Amino acid sequence: MPTLLAIEALEQDRIFVKQQLAKPSDDTWGTAKLMWQSRLTDIEAQINATASTRSNFASVALIFDGNPVIGTSDIRLDFTTDALDNYQKIIAIALASKMSEALPERGPLPGAVQSRLYIRDLVRGSMGFILEEIAPEQSSLLPSALKVAVEDATQLITTLSASSDPDFETALEAMQPRLVGAVQRFAKVLYEAGASAKIVGDEHRLALTIDQVGQLSRRLNEIEVTEETESVDGVLLGVLPESHRFELKLPGDESITLRGAVSEDLAMKYTLDTAFKDQLLLQPVRAQVRTVRTVRSGKLVNEKKILEALEPAPAGGEISS
Repeated sequence: MPTLLAIEALEQDRIFVKQQLAKPSDDTWGTAKLMWQSRLTDIEAQINATASTRSNFASVALIFDGNPVIGTSDIRLDFTTDALDNYQKIIAIALASKMSEALPERGPLPGAVQSRLYIRDLVRGSMGFILEEIAPEQSSLLPSALKVAVEDATQLITTLSASSDPDFETALEAMQPRLVGAVQRFAKVLYEAGASAKIVGDEHRLALTIDQVGQLSRRLNEIEVTEETESVDGVLLGVLPESHRFELKLPGDESITLRGAVSEDLAMKYTLDTAFKDQLLLQPVRAQVRTVRTVRSGKLVNEKKILEALEPAPAGGEISS
């Protein structure tokens, strides 16, 4: 169970016990009071122990309310399927974003298998699901990459749903466009169903009322992501496979250098194929560059350039360096 959810449950128990202790009692010997006091001591010890213990593996609760939920035991299947599926996609892209800046526009993601969450249990007393990664047999001293992605995703959605427009646009500037689309779809599922949601993990929690879901969905609907690929001639100054970055000097002005990310496939080829690297480095090349723009209400908030392919410049078309 996520740490913060376990603490919430214990805190509710503590409130109830304190209410019992505050009630007048005709117990001459004070037995009931001693029992409740003992119970309170035990709960507080559990809270302290839980707060000081953190799993190194992903654990998060998604709790829903609103139109799709009836009481505390029934929820629409179509809504649940869509909501959990779109949340999983957010996590998969958040994890992939940590592995590569140059995510493909569509198709398989880096680390897709490692991003899988599984329904471990239901949240008691409300309609929610506890999602966890399957921990390997060998323990880990550090948080898993999936746990970091889950906690970061909660923080990201919190920032995007905040009331400050500058904070919203700052978050957009740092986001992978594919991640923007995933959060858009998750918010749309909640909004169209008239649902509220809580996301509770080990480190971070988020509660979205129906009004906040609406605000988030409207904000995200103002965003448009466009992509275009073009051929660019220049001199290749370098490709850094580890950081997946490139530099390409454009013809003309010495100060004009194109910089950006490198696709996974190209970075691997550049690293493994020495002949390919030697014929391109510091030589005139023709590059295939994908430009991804994130626009909000007509205003450019983010632009990424991704180098997807390289070849020697066509014969007779050498570029002055």
